[in-house]
Amino acid sequence: MEKGEVYEEELEYLLDYARSLLHFIPLRDSAEIAAGDDATEEQVQGVTLELIGDLIDRGVIVGDQTSGAREGFVPWNLSKEEALRRVAEEMKSREEDPTDFVYICWFDLPEQQRKS
Repeated sequence: MEKGEVYEEELEYLLDYARSLLHFIPLRDSAEIAAGDDATEEQVQGVTLELIGDLIDRGVIVGDQTSGAREGFVPWNLSKEEALRRVAEEMKSREEDPTDFVYICWFDLPEQQRKS
């Protein structure tokens, strides 16, 4: 997929959002926007994985959230490929109701990157 202006705008929005913990639903919304109105669920999931991969490349950490506070964020400590595979499997198992995607994972930006 060629990454256009809308994709890049959504990526920057998500990167900024990750400064204060990003959950899956805004990421999913951004993927739907970037994929376009006529996109299939498979295409939206593909864009979702591309966004996550690009976020990881920019230093965002994927993990679980055990409480509402940043201290409750627990990194997965997986490689980029392993994290993307895990997210893909989770989306596949929950695709009957994409609102359940909220339970897949969270995203956090390391403290030293939050200020820049």
